Amino acid sequence: MAGLLVLPLLTVTACDAAPANAHHAAAGSRHAAAARSAAPSRTTAASRTPSGTLPTGLVLGPTGLGPLRFGMTARQATATGMLANPATRAPDANRCTQYPLVGGTVQDAFVLVSPDRGVVVIAPPAAVPTPQHIAAGATLAQVRAAYPRLAPSYNGTKVAPVPGNPQARYRFAFANGKVLAITMTRNQNCAS
Repeated sequence: MAGLLVLPLLTVTACDAAPANAHHAAAGSRHAAAARSAAPSRTTAASRTPSGTLPTGLVLGPTGLGPLRFGMTARQATATGMLANPATRAPDANRCTQYPLVGGTVQDAFVLVSPDRGVVVIAPPAAVPTPQHIAAGATLAQVRAAYPRLAPSYNGTKVAPVPGNPQARYRFAFANGKVLAITMTRNQNCAS
């Protein structure tokens, strides 16, 4: 049920503080399980793992995800080794190209690349925390403590400015009072 409720929550719209993408929410059962069992944890700097997987120790924010940064062109983002193929046109985001992160699918984790603004949306795997140690499984109280400017948004999601990057926003989807998924956006213009 939580996956069905979350599906419309993360659709892309033309404004920056808008939801990120429906595909990120489509991984509801995977993220719901993580939300029930995962707790925010401390991580260290990212280290490379074998080809076909994401680096370990990734943190979402304030300017990107590991070596993947907001504003990178598709070519630059692909050169990080973090994007998988095939790239597709993102549903509900007809201006942008959607890339799954390596080791997963667009339902698990993805990046949206705008033709004129580069990387504008990063939706990591559920277990990837923010620098404030918020990840899938964090409670609403923990999120509020980490992000005092947390505000309600579409269909039960909540948004907060990214500390250290005033142009970026975190979007938190919740299920059963715990974080289900986190998406980070900056200056996105993916919807028509």
